[in-house]
Amino acid sequence: MPNIKTILAKKELNKSVVAINPDIKEEIATKKEDALFIGIKNTAQIPDFITKRLRNHPKLVWHTIDKAADKGRAIDPDLNNPVTYRLMTGSTSGGPINILKGINDIAIGTDGGGSVLGPAMSCQLPSMIGAGLGLQVKNKKVSTDGKTFRGSVGVIGKELSVVLMVMELLTKETLSIIDVSQKLKIAIPKKGTVVCPDHQDMHQKVTRYLSRIDCGYYDIQEIDMTGIEDRHIGMRLIEGVFQNKVADLILTCEGPIDVYGYGETIPQQFGETGLDITRKHGKFLLRSANMTESTAITVPTENLASGLLVISKKGLVNSRHAIGLAKKLEQSIYLPAVWKRYFLTESLTLDYLDF
Repeated sequence: MPNIKTILAKKELNKSVVAINPDIKEEIATKKEDALFIGIKNTAQIPDFITKRLRNHPKLVWHTIDKAADKGRAIDPDLNNPVTYRLMTGSTSGGPINILKGINDIAIGTDGGGSVLGPAMSCQLPSMIGAGLGLQVKNKKVSTDGKTFRGSVGVIGKELSVVLMVMELLTKETLSIIDVSQKLKIAIPKKGTVVCPDHQDMHQKVTRYLSRIDCGYYDIQEIDMTGIEDRHIGMRLIEGVFQNKVADLILTCEGPIDVYGYGETIPQQFGETGLDITRKHGKFLLRSANMTESTAITVPTENLASGLLVISKKGLVNSRHAIGLAKKLEQSIYLPAVWKRYFLTESLTLDYLDF
């Protein structure tokens, strides 16, 4: 029988899939039976050692080159989000779609101003960027709002454990170590300072999820996060929290991503109409995390195109703290059964395949 994932990939050629590994049959034959399939973003900015480490692993198969939004834009008008039916969030746009369609288990992308974190969150998938662990792309670039930055390499997967496994491979570090010898401070938005596009106070969202976990090792610091949807304000806030030792971690609950409005800078330059259609995009600190060289992790919630964002200062120990909190939060969240059935298993896919 032909490989199911490759059959699915062929159906999406010239859409979310740019190309299929021409040696896919030979590569599968050299890997373990339960190997995970990987899609890599269509960009020359991913360092060669990243691809080499992935392909050399006995449980990872390089399967596809995934579509990226044209010119690195934050919206991909060529693709639709399978979950929200809206235009797909970019610029790592094809990667999460190919996970949802059963083509791949993992997507490797690049994040400059939320280009991994945003697409993952919009598709209800966990993700992590490696800015705080030194996993950066080859060259610097200038964002559409004039900020010079260097992007980072990020990983999107079906579960956080898979994302962390790949990040450990890429960084050659053990990341899942929790140090409980000291109490950590978590900065969350103060009540009334951030309202999400669904008209809910972000403070209430965050505290709702924190109430589900054991916070005995955490000291919660409520801070004013007014204006963090603006990238420059968000960057100043992240840098201020960590430089002034206000907190060890920052926790927000972002989204719905690109449901009520589209988070794309270019239309904002075209008067009130452009501002109006981009105003309720739902992207907050995820637009700023990479540019402050932070470690950032998204954890999907049961609300459409929404998720928790955990941010830590750069460095291995700090990143481990972020991972520890993200894992606790993931364990407390239960996504709808129908979601798992349609997007995270192959049972329905098999019913609709024509061999």
